[in-house]
Amino acid sequence: MLKHQFDLMCQLIRPEQVISITIAENNDTPDQSNLFFSKFDILQFINLRSFAIISSDQSIFRQLSLLCQFNNFQSLTLPHISSTYWCHFGSQVEIILPRLRQLITNQCPLSKPLNNLKYLTVTHCYCYNLGYLFRQMPNLSSLNITISLDVFTQWSEKVSVMNYLRRLILCIDYGRLTMGRMNQFLSKLPCLMHFELQITDPIDIVGGTQWTQWSRHLNVDVEDVKDIIDGHQWKYSVSHLQTFDFRFCLSHKSSEQILDSFRSSFWLEQKQWFVAYDDHQSSPCLFTVPRFAPKNIIYSSNYRTLPCTSSDLYFDQFVDILTLPTLCPLKHRFINVTSLVSQTYNTISLDQILPFLQLPRLQSLAFVNAPVLTKNIFQSIRSLTINRTVMKYSAEQICIVFPRLERLYIKIDDPDTMLLLIDRLKHVSIVTFVYCQSSLFKDLTHEWFIQNSTRLMANNNFTCHKNGDKIHLWMDVT
Repeated sequence: MLKHQFDLMCQLIRPEQVISITIAENNDTPDQSNLFFSKFDILQFINLRSFAIISSDQSIFRQLSLLCQFNNFQSLTLPHISSTYWCHFGSQVEIILPRLRQLITNQCPLSKPLNNLKYLTVTHCYCYNLGYLFRQMPNLSSLNITISLDVFTQWSEKVSVMNYLRRLILCIDYGRLTMGRMNQFLSKLPCLMHFELQITDPIDIVGGTQWTQWSRHLNVDVEDVKDIIDGHQWKYSVSHLQTFDFRFCLSHKSSEQILDSFRSSFWLEQKQWFVAYDDHQSSPCLFTVPRFAPKNIIYSSNYRTLPCTSSDLYFDQFVDILTLPTLCPLKHRFINVTSLVSQTYNTISLDQILPFLQLPRLQSLAFVNAPVLTKNIFQSIRSLTINRTVMKYSAEQICIVFPRLERLYIKIDDPDTMLLLIDRLKHVSIVTFVYCQSSLFKDLTHEWFIQNSTRLMANNNFTCHKNGDKIHLWMDVT
């Protein structure tokens, strides 16, 4: 959020009408939470239903003790809570939990059943905790969970039947999922209608023999390693579902024949679920579309449309971020691209990538080196990142070529260049300066900026925060 947007929101807000608050403080918005709570007492939000903390500033947890005073409160989002803060505020969280209908958390500190809970997101859980989790929340209707598997744990046997669960998003970030375990798990979810499965730990579709020998030696389930990526196998497990999406990372590249089992009438006609294969990435992937169509692609001269079980899907329309490892001509219509990332270490001219800069929705640019600027002015560019040191002359040109910048991430080697960018870029609100010589920047404080920047002297509505070799500013526009 830009600083002037935050200020306007605070001016217009009527606390008694607010039902949801999200505190999403990060390096882009230093001290946002302190600013907000300096303007409002949380007890003013008498009709609050939802409170979300997406911040590393765990002092915000002090507000948790007050949430139980709201009669309509029912939704809570928590980040990872350190053991220190849990000792101080854990009991307050546990008081709130039984009344919640929705909980989003990095961990699941459950000591009592949560019979009212309907929607749960857990960003990490071990498979042997899954049974306990299900017993504590028997009335869940929606679950989004990331788990780590252990081949020696009979996790799918130990989970209880969940009669009300209708929507499941399951991510496997570690371990091997077998089709037998998957079927056993799904049998415990008789009312499931919507299922999304991601396996981010690459599946070894080549080393099946080695896995079989190892499994027999250790007396665990023996299955064909390829079953989990076989459309014929999945047909019998998901035929009752309304929606089914998946994304499987693979350890080795395959051929387009990997799609053959997903070309049956069940997939193409009955369900109209379409599958694509992408080996352009560092880890090849098999996935349903459009749900997992790539939004961030590496574009080169050998870029080609992905093989897919449907010939009617136009993949270029889903791309949001375009990465250029080298210069190449633009031969595709990326009508929805908003960000362009140049990874070449050679200094390039904006004229060389002009066709990319004319993409209709482009708003963000990122370069390794400062580009050679042109006489063209790009009014639509709102965000600029340059990872190599920018000299004062180039900074002056940036102010001319990109006059409407709102976000800037740039490497500099002297305070004068920093002040020039702050004062000349009148619309910039979120800035990160990376400095090469820390000794030149050690005295930078809020007061220093007021004394040395004409813009911040005239309008000192800004915050700043130093973090290692970076300084972050969040400024009102002039």
